[in-house]
Amino acid sequence: MSLDSGTSRPLYLQLRDKLLNMIREGVYAPHERLPSERKLAKRFDVSRLTVRQALSSLMHQGIVYTRIGKGTYVSDPEARRKGSIFSFSERVLQDDQIPSSEVLDRRIIPASEEQARYLQISPGDNLVYVARLRKANGVPIVVQEAYLPHSLCPGILQQIDDQTSLYSFLEERYGMKVDSADVRLKASLADDIEAERLVLTKPAAVLLREQVTFLEDGRPIEFSRATYRGDGYEFYTHIHREFVAGAGENLREPFGGGRNTKRVA
Repeated sequence: MSLDSGTSRPLYLQLRDKLLNMIREGVYAPHERLPSERKLAKRFDVSRLTVRQALSSLMHQGIVYTRIGKGTYVSDPEARRKGSIFSFSERVLQDDQIPSSEVLDRRIIPASEEQARYLQISPGDNLVYVARLRKANGVPIVVQEAYLPHSLCPGILQQIDDQTSLYSFLEERYGMKVDSADVRLKASLADDIEAERLVLTKPAAVLLREQVTFLEDGRPIEFSRATYRGDGYEFYTHIHREFVAGAGENLREPFGGGRNTKRVA
């Protein structure tokens, strides 16, 4: 079973997709160990480096996990559903609720040094800034601020409205598929603006989620800051004591500075 080396699509992405389809079809069950890198390389006629890149991509998506000295295993389906990179609309629909949005602000702004570092652009480069109030069954759940490099999605500002699912639009309009993300979560108290938008009585607990989202080729496409109602967001993951990849305070260089992003006035 070989891959197509004659296309422009990298071999590791082709292999990743094949393994993903096999997992979805039940060839490999939850918590079942995948074949070794050597066996996968021989089976698909690729290098072990290609196999390692494919498995790393699956791991970033939460599809598989590793046990040191033991190999790579298929993660639990529930953990995959909760931990995958879905847009807000996709997550709400999966919970059998109706998503809706209200655009609070949208404009082109210059990138700050912090935003430029996260998005691997130069300070002052144009960013698309979009602030939205996201709802589930009409109940305000999250205030979401997104920053995207304007050079990667020119014209998107005029296309975003209350019904736009950002990730779906990026894929359909620009052919850019979200592949992975670094996420940082922390607890906080709602400020006056957040409490008003989320219909909360102060003092009220909220969950802050900062995320740098990456495309298949590794380019960052979005930095976002979301403020969730304390009773409106659930984080679920599946971990093992032996699993250390990605562990620690800083998941990747974009969050290495440990600083917060200020709200656009």
